[in-house]
Amino acid sequence: MFSLFKRLVAISAAVIVLLFVVINALAFVEPDTLKAPTPKSLVITHVNVVDPNGAGTIRSNQMIVIEAQAIRYVGDHGSVAIPTDAQVVDGSNQYAIPGLIDAHVHTLRLSPQLHFPLLIANGVTSIRDMGDSCSWSDDLDCQPDVALWRLQQKSGALVAPRILQSVSFHLEDESIDVAMLEQRIAVVQKRAEPFLKIQLDNQIAPQEFGKLIDISKAHNVALAGHVPFSIDLLAFDNPMRSIEHDVHLLAQCSTTRPEFNGRNQTKPVLLQGIGGSHCAQLLAQLAKWQTVYVPTHVAASGQDLAFAKAAFTVADAQWMQRYLVAPQRWLWQFLQNAGREGPAEQQVLADFHQAALALTKQAQQAGVPVLAGTDALDAGVMHGFSLHQELQYLVAAGLSPAEALYAATLAPAKAFGVSSTLGSIASGKHADIVLLSANPLLDIRNTEKISAVIADGRLYDKAEREQALHYVEQQAHQFTVMARFLRGLWY
Repeated sequence: MFSLFKRLVAISAAVIVLLFVVINALAFVEPDTLKAPTPKSLVITHVNVVDPNGAGTIRSNQMIVIEAQAIRYVGDHGSVAIPTDAQVVDGSNQYAIPGLIDAHVHTLRLSPQLHFPLLIANGVTSIRDMGDSCSWSDDLDCQPDVALWRLQQKSGALVAPRILQSVSFHLEDESIDVAMLEQRIAVVQKRAEPFLKIQLDNQIAPQEFGKLIDISKAHNVALAGHVPFSIDLLAFDNPMRSIEHDVHLLAQCSTTRPEFNGRNQTKPVLLQGIGGSHCAQLLAQLAKWQTVYVPTHVAASGQDLAFAKAAFTVADAQWMQRYLVAPQRWLWQFLQNAGREGPAEQQVLADFHQAALALTKQAQQAGVPVLAGTDALDAGVMHGFSLHQELQYLVAAGLSPAEALYAATLAPAKAFGVSSTLGSIASGKHADIVLLSANPLLDIRNTEKISAVIADGRLYDKAEREQALHYVEQQAHQFTVMARFLRGLWY
């Protein structure tokens, strides 16, 4: 009996070793990439141009002339001659909105195969990458892919959104090692990254957080990301460029924050202290600092509530089966099942989610720049599809459809310093446009009714969008891609 057990152990170990060798061998096969359509001169005729500024306006029967991948003219239809070499796109009964910007996504080395085409097909033409493949590595020599991706996107060698900003590291140390921090800051500066991302959910001491701020300011490097529950932002001078995820601003707006640790059992206590003069003072200060707020409801309180009900916020079974590699799908399903809660806990999470939505509206009214972001790659949050759900959450929070659309267009363009070229449909700007078959100012869900996407002057009509989606589906079911994904878990 004992010898049989030893044989079984030996066989199991051999199988594991063999699988490890096979996975690593398959992972070295370079995956295919999908090339972008060739840019052409385009004229969109008889289109309704949507401007989400303020209350939102629509200019009907417009024409948009695109040349050399830029918008050259916007005006009444027939007000200029159509260039003889231009491809004409009939915009009758269509609504043109600026290309959407997702202010919080994550990428992997496989993003060209698994994520970027999904973003473009969903009208997301620009992103802020809040953590690439190097962000999970302690190796300061890890080389991110963003420089190559930007070149490939610009040349058309890759179907991909414009990457406005990208960061490589997550700072998670509760005790600040000055030498290590300065090493990381040096790498951030070498890569010309816009800030150092902090992910300090645990109880870092206020003096340690103060040390982090002092050192980063001394080196002229901004901080962005998670706000530790143990600190009060008002105790520091302009500490962060952006606050990510609704739970972190909600905690800052509660007088009972010191009793909160992020877990469900302390959420009712946190909610008891929400509001009041402290919160109003904080929001006013954030508005003065122009600290941007990216609530990512779809991946924060909304996700927690969905998991408690054994559901996903965005990813339905059909999308998951089509566009996710099997190991990722299994992991997501495991996390979904692990997050299941009973009726009492579900009510707590529902109350927490409603408080988070209400705070988003309060922040926006106070003048805090609110940006639409998704945290795509988090469990149940799919690239591209999830931004439309986040816009719906913003409307549920009390923003008008125009204000929600602004949070995914001109607001992030302003926050990231690119409003002169992105964020609206105007002469001289990049040709990033989404054509919708219904008015998004009447119903924000109409952003999902995409007829065509123009990304950097490249037209993705129905056939091109379907090709992009089909490409991701094919890649997600390739054994070599699955092996590459698995290998990325340990390398």
